[in-house]
Amino acid sequence: MTPDKHSDLDELIQYCMGASDAVLDSVRLHLRECVECRAQVERLYADMALVAMTAPPVRPPSAAKERLFQAAGLNLAQAEKAALGTPVSAVDSKSPASPTSQASPTSPAQPSVIPLRPRRSSPGLIWGGWIAAAACLLYAVKVHDTNRAMQSQLRAATAEIVQSAGSADRAEKVLDVLSSPRAQRVTLVAAHTAPEPTGHAVYLASRGALVFTAGNLKPLPPQKTYELWVIPANGSAPVPAGTFQPDARGMASVLLPNLPPGVPAKAFGVTMENAGGSATPTMPILLAGS
Repeated sequence: MTPDKHSDLDELIQYCMGASDAVLDSVRLHLRECVECRAQVERLYADMALVAMTAPPVRPPSAAKERLFQAAGLNLAQAEKAALGTPVSAVDSKSPASPTSQASPTSPAQPSVIPLRPRRSSPGLIWGGWIAAAACLLYAVKVHDTNRAMQSQLRAATAEIVQSAGSADRAEKVLDVLSSPRAQRVTLVAAHTAPEPTGHAVYLASRGALVFTAGNLKPLPPQKTYELWVIPANGSAPVPAGTFQPDARGMASVLLPNLPPGVPAKAFGVTMENAGGSATPTMPILLAGS
């Protein structure tokens, strides 16, 4: 434990109440170096002192007192008589009364009065009650602080959930628009100019997985086809990645063609080839990207 990592409140409370184990030994070593934790300990001692001064003494039940004296090997009756100042032998003696102490036949018997001393409360019991009350107070303070921290965390989590729910709802609406077959799809270009053909490739070289989409493609002459090429980064020959025909709107796609895995790509290209495709690209390259 270092000054950068403070002792938690549980350990400081146990330390102030005099508990002793390996954990509290580490707290004791930590207090030598940490000013903040020493100040916290001083506050805890002050709180315990205030509780001890204000808590009333609590008399334990007689059954609990008897069990305590039995565990200590003492006789409860003898201890109470000793506390009253009455010799045990004088009270428990079974010897007959002396002739001088017997009442005369003519005078009424006078009851013997044994002076009683006021019973004093045991300091141990009083301090025990104070310490228990102090522990309850400190525990209540800790529970209050913990509840306050949990409420703060709950408010932050609630706000985050609300924000996430709003973002998820917005994302779902965007997905509905993009995936709806009834949605109108329009490409905006410069006015009075024909839209340029475009292509988009997503390639995962480690798996040899490729997804390609194209738009605004020009119609092909008869017996012709478009062909997609992967240009390897190591300078080897282009790898054919499939042929495709655009639809009436000029859109086309190539999904997961049969490509060897582990071929890093430097660029991608599209050429026009004879129907059925070609083993090598035919110039010119109509679309290119890297």
